[in-house]
Amino acid sequence: MYDKYFTEWEVLPEFQPEYVSLWSDWLGKEQLHLIDEVTEQEWERFNLLIDLISKHYKIGFANCANETISFPSKIKSTFSSYSDSMKKDAASFSKYVLPELDCVITEEWDYTYIIWHKNNGAVEALSSYITHSKLRHFSNKMLA
Repeated sequence: MYDKYFTEWEVLPEFQPEYVSLWSDWLGKEQLHLIDEVTEQEWERFNLLIDLISKHYKIGFANCANETISFPSKIKSTFSSYSDSMKKDAASFSKYVLPELDCVITEEWDYTYIIWHKNNGAVEALSSYITHSKLRHFSNKMLA
């Protein structure tokens, strides 16, 4: 199943990114200070998002080192604490797979998650969970 979504550590190129963030768009240079001001409660919104999704969809946790996907009974067991998260390197960022929606959610730098989808309704299906978590989402279509 791993190779349906990933090639080594990367999401396959046929997936499109939708960005999930604390902000409604990319921060400009004059707003970069906001990244340093993120509180633990704001950071927890991302864990809340994954937890909410797990209540309605089967969600897998990708282990890129082993090239496997496991389906933990308690998705919270995959969450990092706030202090641990601040020390992570890119190889430690979480990657989740939602087979029912044929999409992947990856943790990224700068308080951003990416929903990797195939324009098949996954973003629309997840939109209410994003809003409920007090997060926002956007794509780069307007920048192209």
